[in-house]
Amino acid sequence: MLRNKKGFSIIELLAIIFISSAIVWPLTVTLVGNITINNRLQHYRSATSIADGALYGIDKLDFLDIQAEVDASLNYYIVLDESTCTTLLDSTADQLLCDQIFATIWSNVSLTSDTFKIYIYDYNLTQTQVDSLTGGGSTIPDKIKSTIVVSSITADLDLLTAVVWIQYFDDPVFTMVLPGLIGNE
Repeated sequence: MLRNKKGFSIIELLAIIFISSAIVWPLTVTLVGNITINNRLQHYRSATSIADGALYGIDKLDFLDIQAEVDASLNYYIVLDESTCTTLLDSTADQLLCDQIFATIWSNVSLTSDTFKIYIYDYNLTQTQVDSLTGGGSTIPDKIKSTIVVSSITADLDLLTAVVWIQYFDDPVFTMVLPGLIGNE
C-alpha cells in the first residue's frame, strides 16, 4: 500500500475492512458455537450429578410406602417430581427428603417438575406389563421406555426400578436417564 501525506485511500480502507471481516467473522461464529456446546455439557454434567444424588436419596425413602403406591397404580408405575412428593409419600420425613431431592441445585443448574422426574416401577414386570408401558398409548418418555424390560432374574425379589429423567437443556432432545434399583432393606 502506498502511503502519502493524505493517508490511505478509500479503496485501501475498504480492502482492510473486508479482509479483517473475512477473518474475524468465522472466528466469532466458532467462539459462540463453542460457548453453547460448553454450556450444554456443563448442564449435562450437572444433570448427571443431580440424577446420581436423586437415586441415592430415593433409596433412603420408605420402600414399603413406595411399593404400595406402585402396586396401587393402574399404570404399573408412579412418577415422583417436586409436586407429587406430598401426595405419594405418607411420612413427613420422606416428604422432606423428597422435597430436598427435587430442590437440588448443582453448579447453578436448577430443575423444575417439567424437567426433572423419577419414574418408579416394579422390577419384576410381566411381558404384558412391559408391553403396556412401552406401547404407543403410554405417556412415558421414549428414553425411559428403552429401560423397561422383562426381568432376567426370575427370583421373587423385593426390588423396584427407579429411572431419573432430566431434560438438561432447553431443547427436549437433550434429556438424560439414569436407571437404578431400590430394594427392601
